[in-house]
Amino acid sequence: MVVYFKGEESACINHRDLLIEDIGKVYCTSPEIAHQVEKTKLFRFPKGQNGKEVFSILNLLEEIKKIDKELEVVNLGEMDFIVYYKEGSQESKGVQKLKIVFVCLVAFFGAAISIMAYNNDVGLERLFGKVYEWMTGMEQKGPGILELSYSIGLAVGIIVFFNHAARKRLSDDPTPFEVQMRMYERDVNDTFIIGAGRKQQEHDNEQ
Repeated sequence: MVVYFKGEESACINHRDLLIEDIGKVYCTSPEIAHQVEKTKLFRFPKGQNGKEVFSILNLLEEIKKIDKELEVVNLGEMDFIVYYKEGSQESKGVQKLKIVFVCLVAFFGAAISIMAYNNDVGLERLFGKVYEWMTGMEQKGPGILELSYSIGLAVGIIVFFNHAARKRLSDDPTPFEVQMRMYERDVNDTFIIGAGRKQQEHDNEQ
């Protein structure tokens, strides 16, 4: 009988016992065998501490073979994977909201300072003044239509580029933030896996 397994490159759990179903999907023509494989324990994280562990697909194959030596396992996913363990958070919703507000304020004022510093470096105010004088023949006194148009265009451009307006997406495409976060996550996982392989810290046997 054939058991198909498709594992993810990384998984995050908040319970100590790592089961096969936590790291991927199992398919078998026998529902009983599939359920038994899904509930098979691979590892138990130490109590009272968060952490991460790198596992090899060999560990999973060995545990499945313990169920029935005649089972044929076909791996359709990753050869190595990382499991992050974090105990359930007890933070209140109020604390979580305060963290969100803090991050939003930091991002807002950080972006505002960066834009103002850039505008000051390139002399945008003087440039707008010269353009206004060239178009009207008069010297500009204070902010005008050019500054207003620039401000509105900058805000609209940011919304369009980041593909978000409040909680709504402008399209089904992933946002630049999501793309960069996925790339960063993949790079971090690859680094952990390569490092664990060189240090021979992969879990090839049950601990």
